[in-house]
Parts: sequence; C-alpha cells; structure tokens
Amino acid sequence: MLVIVAATVYLQSIENKFQPPETDANYEQTYLHGQIVMVSDPDSEGNQNLKVKFATGDEKDLVRDVQLDAVNNFNDYKEGDTITVYKSVHVSSGANGGSVENGTSGHTTYSAVDHFHMNGMAILFVLFVIVALVIAGKKGARAIVSVLASLVFFYFFFIKMVGIGVSPVLAALVFVAIVTLISIPLIHGLNRKSLASIIAIFVGYAASLGIVYLFKGIAQLGSAPGEEFRMLGIMFGEVNLVEILLASLFLGAVGALIDTAISISSAIFEAMQETPDLKFKKVYKVGMEVGKDILGSMINTLLFAYIASSLPFFVMLTLAQKSGDNIFYDLMNMDFIALELTRTFIGAVSLVLLIPLVSVTSAYYLVRGRG
Repeated sequence: MLVIVAATVYLQSIENKFQPPETDANYEQTYLHGQIVMVSDPDSEGNQNLKVKFATGDEKDLVRDVQLDAVNNFNDYKEGDTITVYKSVHVSSGANGGSVENGTSGHTTYSAVDHFHMNGMAILFVLFVIVALVIAGKKGARAIVSVLASLVFFYFFFIKMVGIGVSPVLAALVFVAIVTLISIPLIHGLNRKSLASIIAIFVGYAASLGIVYLFKGIAQLGSAPGEEFRMLGIMFGEVNLVEILLASLFLGAVGALIDTAISISSAIFEAMQETPDLKFKKVYKVGMEVGKDILGSMINTLLFAYIASSLPFFVMLTLAQKSGDNIFYDLMNMDFIALELTRTFIGAVSLVLLIPLVSVTSAYYLVRGRG
C-alpha cells in the first residue's frame, strides 16, 4: 500500500506530456459560482438578468449582473439558489487596454451555466455514509473507504498516467489491479475467500482485455465513436484515441467482475460452512449454480446503466420518427449507441467466463484449506 501511495505521489511531480492548446492572449475565461440575490422578470424574448453574489474568484463577495439566455436555459432559478457562472473577458486592444463589465467585445460578460452541484453532492455523500454505517456497520465503513480510494487513484493515478504519456490501456490495467488489491482485502479481509476472488478476477481481466480487442473490431467502432472522443482528438491531437477507446471499453466491462467474483466466492464459503465434507466437484457445482443465478441480473444491470446514460436521445429520436421509419435500425447504427451496446456485450461475455474461474479457485482453496 505504501508503495502504491508513494508511486501516486511521485507521478504528481511529472509534467504532463499533453499541454492545453494555445488561447488568444486577448481572451480569458473561467468558471465561478455564487448565490442569486435577485431575479429580474423576463424580457420580450424570455431573457433574464440575475444578480449574483460570488463566492469564488477575484469578485468574491461582490454582486454582479449575470445574463440568463432563454434559448440555452432549461432551469428555473430563484433567489437563494447557488449557480455556476461562466465569465469571459475580451481584453480591449485599444489605448486603455482595460476591461469594462457587462459590455460586448473588449469587455467582461457573465453568463449563467447551471446549478452549482458540489453542495448537493456533499449532502448526498453524507447521506450515503450514514446509511452505509447504520445498515452495514464496519463493512459499510470499509466500503466507503474503498470507494474513496478508487476515486482518488482514478484521478491521481490513472488520469495522471495518461497525462504523462503512458498507454491508456496499460494505465487502465494497473489502475484496476490496484483497486482490486485494495478493495477486496479491505472489505472482506485477508482470507482464502479474498485470495480465490482476486486470482479469478485477474484472470478475468486478461480475458476481458482480449474480448475488448476482438469485439471492437467486430463492431467496427472506429477511433472516435462519440462526440467526447472527437472533442478530445481536436483539442489534444497527440492523444491516442484508439487506446482511449480500448481503455474505456475495458473499464466499462470489468466494473461488474469484482462484484460477481466476491458474490460467488462468498456464497460458496458461507454455504460450505453447513456442509464441510463436500468434495471439489460438488463445491465447484455450487459455485456454477450461484454464478448462473447472478449472471442475468448483472447483465441487466450493465444494460440498464448504459441505456440510462442515453435515455434523452432515445426519447428524442423515437418522438421524431415518421411513419415507415426503421427507428431500431437507425439506433443500432448510431456510433455512441454501438459503443454502449459493445460495452454491454463485453461485460456480459466477461461475466460468463468469470463464473467457472471463480468457482474453480474458490473450490480449490476451500477444499485445500479443509485438508
């Protein structure tokens, strides 16, 4: 653990290989947040003006006029709401060279972007912590630590490795290995059950990566099956989009492997406490049956997660269809829909392969430990 933490700290001292694109020296932009103190009535075009007291930036504790564009706004703001504000500064090239608030070209403008989410996220996290501690006790506390560790290592280890030029696929493999080695022993302890799960998961990772390469070619996803991929390629042309895509498919698929492996292993070890004289073959069969029961629900979980992320588009495309349109055919040919379905198929096949793996390792360590 200390080695992993030390490596993470060391990575922060390395400069990123990919630098942001050059921007116009006469143009600056930043995001601020603050509390609405007044909301004006809409004008004839539906635009409104907000007075916001900022909590960040050079304008902290100052009140500024913020524009609310009716065309790009879908929120209902009221006094007391905390919002995110986009501040743009066009520095005048004239003799004065200064900036004037709320003007046009050569001045500073403030535009409302969205509600400020961090306060709400903090409340939701506190609620999660309370529920986890009340219901699950010590294991709930360990689960919370595990989630926080995963998020920390994702940002400070995986993202940083990609930023300094390490292969995204290699970075993803190292990241999931770290998360696996930390989360399973942390939550379930250092025992035969955890060891059996970890071995099966690592073999499952290798199989899943092979499936990723195979299925990407079969689905013909290309290099940038989505707007976010294309935006990344435009802003940072040196980034290997193909490897980013492969890492994305891999991370999306392996998330369920840890849960499935530990669920099967736990069921085997708990069940065998009641019948300690069962042989390897019988123990393996129990694991297979448990795995088959879990399989359907886990695949549905993967599918629903990906469907939910694209739900607004599904609804829009369905409502916009005309009589005689083949909407299903159109959906399947959308690049980002194909991406989400490929993730689902990769995860499903990986789960199927994991079931016998974890059944074998769990049965082996159970029978061996008994002898």
